[in-house]
Amino acid sequence: MNTFNGKSLLTPKELAEALGASESSVRRWVDRGDIRIARTAGGHRRIPLTEAIRFIRLINAPVVRPELLGLGTLPSNDRSTRTLSEDEMLFESMLACDGDTIRGFLVSRYLEGQSLSALFDGPLLGAIRRVGDLWQHDERGLLIEHRATEISIEAIGSLRRLLPPVDENAPLALGGAPQGDPYQLPSMMAGAVLSESGFRDVNFGANTPVELLGKEAIHRGARLVWLSISAPSEPKPLKASLKKLAVDLAKEKIQLILGGRYHGEYAPQHATNVTLVQSMTELATFATRMARGQKKQKVKDSV
Repeated sequence: MNTFNGKSLLTPKELAEALGASESSVRRWVDRGDIRIARTAGGHRRIPLTEAIRFIRLINAPVVRPELLGLGTLPSNDRSTRTLSEDEMLFESMLACDGDTIRGFLVSRYLEGQSLSALFDGPLLGAIRRVGDLWQHDERGLLIEHRATEISIEAIGSLRRLLPPVDENAPLALGGAPQGDPYQLPSMMAGAVLSESGFRDVNFGANTPVELLGKEAIHRGARLVWLSISAPSEPKPLKASLKKLAVDLAKEKIQLILGGRYHGEYAPQHATNVTLVQSMTELATFATRMARGQKKQKVKDSV
């Protein structure tokens, strides 16, 4: 089974071998309802990869044969033998353009139970910041940063394929980086964190016109809009755009989340529907609470 070639269902035997467990144990977990299954047209049991990942994270099960889950080679989880910190290791891997090591590290930590927000705020952010400073004393720094960004985007994409599917009735979140902001990663991370928190997310990426984003959010009935402001901009135009955006969204009871390195410089004043976040962890906390509230309200309305 390989998750990166389109196949996303496991047999009980494949999951058992991946975990170093007996097939009877996997069947017992299925029978108890610990693992949810799908069935083929012939009635055979199949386990969605995302469900297998959810179960692995739940019981903190070691994965002895990750290749059977389509995860390739994963690093050892024996941290006592490491000579580098996690962000140092990721930084060195970015310098070497070693995407496999970066992807494997992030996937292995996710399997161990770490949230995406913790991974993004911790080792990945630490490594990316160091790469971003290289240009000051190394003319190759800009090239390394571009390649590190591409590698990180691919790694985050691999992580997203392991997330549980979001309910089609889950609240919708739209976002990106404002016009003039070329950074892709912060907004991509925000979208992934929102998905993990229970939202259907649509990330429009870098250089997204604020006015169009607001119109699209209202048109599609979004409940949340996020903007990651990671590059300085002309203060007056962006401040005016964000103020109008907050007012327009407030009329539709849509929350506006602002994050990124420069978010505080452009935030509208006294807007009750605007929340500023300093980290992906803060975003996850807010979004999880909001998604749960939306779900409870729908249940209440249906009674």
